[in-house]
Amino acid sequence: MNLLWLTLQDLKEPKILIRLFIPFVAGIILVSLMGYGIFGFLLTSDMVTQNPIVQDIQSWEQQAETTLQSIPLIGGLLLWLIGAVVAVVAGILGILIGSYLVLLFAMIITGFMTDSLVKAVHDLHYPDIDYHGHGSTLGMIWEVVKFGGWMLLLMLLTLPMLLIPLFNVVWFWLIGFLFFRFSVIADVGQIILPESLYQQIKPVTNWQLTIPQAILYSLSVIPILSLFIPVLAVIATAHYCFRNYSAHP
Repeated sequence: MNLLWLTLQDLKEPKILIRLFIPFVAGIILVSLMGYGIFGFLLTSDMVTQNPIVQDIQSWEQQAETTLQSIPLIGGLLLWLIGAVVAVVAGILGILIGSYLVLLFAMIITGFMTDSLVKAVHDLHYPDIDYHGHGSTLGMIWEVVKFGGWMLLLMLLTLPMLLIPLFNVVWFWLIGFLFFRFSVIADVGQIILPESLYQQIKPVTNWQLTIPQAILYSLSVIPILSLFIPVLAVIATAHYCFRNYSAHP
């Protein structure tokens, strides 16, 4: 919790506060210019609505409803239950996919500012630490993309788990968090820490860092707030890395 408190205190600094709002402003612009246009195209375009596959699905849906309604007594109940299950699954998918996409966009924008955010934290709190980091930016990006690919594959393979109440939310939250945590630590760690120290703090069982990051990630389910979370996570992780660096010169 100390890391979160330090992070919130840093928001009073203009050079950090300005960077906090950059993903938010970029997100608003992107949604305004592209989001509504894309969704409007998908909902109204003949290319979508007149597509044979879409029409076959609609026809199958109508036939299934007619068949179920023709079953005496339980037909209407079955139709209602199926509709409720579909609504729940669609709602969960909508929340998960929506929050993941917004957060991923904010993470990409924040990735371009990580160096300056780390420098701001360093200049404010740890000016005596001479840090050099390890590896390269391209190497870090490849590791993040590779890890993200494995997490995406795991998500696709476990899609049937969406039908298990409560467990589905926990499981898909965990997959998203693992990618979020890996990305932030890889980005900040390669800037500040030597390879040996980075490998020590990297495991997810490092609860001193994992718990604050999990708290921040949990707040990302709020769509607007998710645009700020990656910046806050970078600041908190930078504090942790600098403190460990000073303790292991």
